[in-house]
Amino acid sequence: MVKNRKRAASTAAPANNSDMFTVSFTCSVENENPELCRKVKNAFYTAGQIISSSIKLNTPLIVNASLVNFCTTRGICLDGPTGRLTLGGAGPSRLIPIEKDQRVYPQSILKQLNKENHPEYSPYDINALFNSEGNYWFEEDGPIKPNQSDFLFVILHELIHGLGFCSGWDDHSDMLGIQNIITPTPLFLTTITGQVIFGGFREFIFDKFMVLLSDGTRISNLTEELNKFSGVGTTHNSMDDFLNYFMNTFPSSPEYQIVQKMMNISTTPKSLGILPLNKTDIKDAFILETSLSPFLPKSSISHCDYITYTKSSDFLMRYLQDPGISLKRSIRLGGNYLNGPIGPKLAETLSLIGYQIQNLPNTFKPNPNEIVVDDEINIASSLKAFNLNYLIIKFLFFYYIMMDF
Repeated sequence: MVKNRKRAASTAAPANNSDMFTVSFTCSVENENPELCRKVKNAFYTAGQIISSSIKLNTPLIVNASLVNFCTTRGICLDGPTGRLTLGGAGPSRLIPIEKDQRVYPQSILKQLNKENHPEYSPYDINALFNSEGNYWFEEDGPIKPNQSDFLFVILHELIHGLGFCSGWDDHSDMLGIQNIITPTPLFLTTITGQVIFGGFREFIFDKFMVLLSDGTRISNLTEELNKFSGVGTTHNSMDDFLNYFMNTFPSSPEYQIVQKMMNISTTPKSLGILPLNKTDIKDAFILETSLSPFLPKSSISHCDYITYTKSSDFLMRYLQDPGISLKRSIRLGGNYLNGPIGPKLAETLSLIGYQIQNLPNTFKPNPNEIVVDDEINIASSLKAFNLNYLIIKFLFFYYIMMDF
């Protein structure tokens, strides 16, 4: 179901009562391009159907989505040197630390698990922004052009991030004050008097299943060692006081070597993967994106390996989208997987973090009679003709955790 907010397009066809995926949509370019707003809204409806056919939702999820000009509203413009354009970003609207598990969960997962004694939920489960400057293609447009991006592909990719396909291991220098390191999400608690308690580093539930592919070491073991830092549990008068303390003590601590090691791992190709706790064979892992050097926040680790999963059934969560390739065509190139764009390793990962996967054939399938030309030739010609590199999809939203104490 897609609902309108201010400046949104006309109402799309209503969903039936079984629809568990609702989108509250704002279109900031309604006056300039109402047709684009209409197409985007309909694409959201289709995306909700695809996700609902793959994931059994016990509680409805609500997405807060907007179509805006990234360059004028967020300062994220076309990157001239690389020719890359950020198409969209999404993430959980709220991340909630669970003390028993010592990890952080997206609100959307906790709602499905029916956790008792949970804090008050945010009105929305997923926040998502999409760039109105993208050259998008929609099903009703006819053949996709070499420089276009399938908007449905973009939506699905970002909504999966919002469901929890994201790592807490990232660049948190704005909170920690130290460059060129990655850590799990720093947790801070505030007292009633305004003091700040450093609660250590918390993994996302996604990170619970992350392993080092060279030897199978669970990354959670490194997180456990990292939280032996003597500063965990210390109280400070303000965040500025904490920053001064952390910058003066952490670089000389034994734990600093751990985050340096993780930075090196995260920029070494095929070094990390997602593996169920009951499996030990690295061949079963879902390989994560660690080929980007230098480390690219919100893209490194929080996506699957681009090279490995291009032209595979698990193509959806690569950090780059190929121009001129529709979602249906990607499904066909990946072998016409039964569940469409939700590939087997992606489905397994969503199951691991807490969702119940449905074994229902996805109705969104490519036409078996569609003629597919050679993709390498097609992509190469499009880059040459339009001077356009691959279009990047970034996981823009990232929430640090604050708790009242």
